[in-house]
Amino acid sequence: MTKRRLISIAGIVGVGKTTLAENLASELTAELIREEYDKNPFLMDQVRGKSEAALPSELFFLFSRLRQLRRDRIDTFPVVVCDYVFQKNRLFAQMNLAAHEYATYRCLEHSVEPYIAIPQVVVYLIGDIEMCLARIAHRGRPVEESFSAKFLQQLHEGYENLFRDWRQCPVVRINATRYDYRRPQDVLHVLSQIDDRDDPDVMGNGVNAFRVTRQ
Repeated sequence: MTKRRLISIAGIVGVGKTTLAENLASELTAELIREEYDKNPFLMDQVRGKSEAALPSELFFLFSRLRQLRRDRIDTFPVVVCDYVFQKNRLFAQMNLAAHEYATYRCLEHSVEPYIAIPQVVVYLIGDIEMCLARIAHRGRPVEESFSAKFLQQLHEGYENLFRDWRQCPVVRINATRYDYRRPQDVLHVLSQIDDRDDPDVMGNGVNAFRVTRQ
């Protein structure tokens, strides 16, 4: 088993990332990291269309992720489950920022990325857009009121592009429409897809990683 173990959950808004992360962390007695959207002082202005809030909002998330996912912090825990991947912020920045703002964002992202812990496995949840919209409506978060089917489809395409060329670690792709991660048996199904034995051949470069059964 690798000394450090970071499991990151990815997928569009409403697909069940935080629910799965919370229950995986409970099952594994792991440290849980949640995205700090509720602490972002610029987010509401951003979602209300105030263009001057977009870059500060994305930079808040960037430096929040740096604080949460620093290698030296992650190394202090035997197992960590995070309800996002670091690159999630880049997908939102691409969608929300003007070209010159995105260039600034990317410059700062490059400067912090070397300090970010790399996950040993990513669980990528793929869900039906209408299902995700229904969940978003049910939980009623003001910051999500403007999310549309078009927005979620663009975000899904962003994740697909991200993982198409992903080389950092194995990715477990799961059809989230088939599962309810409030149910223990469905959480155990995810764990069944992750075998925590060293497998130098998973990534083809001699790096220790999880052996993953992809579905």
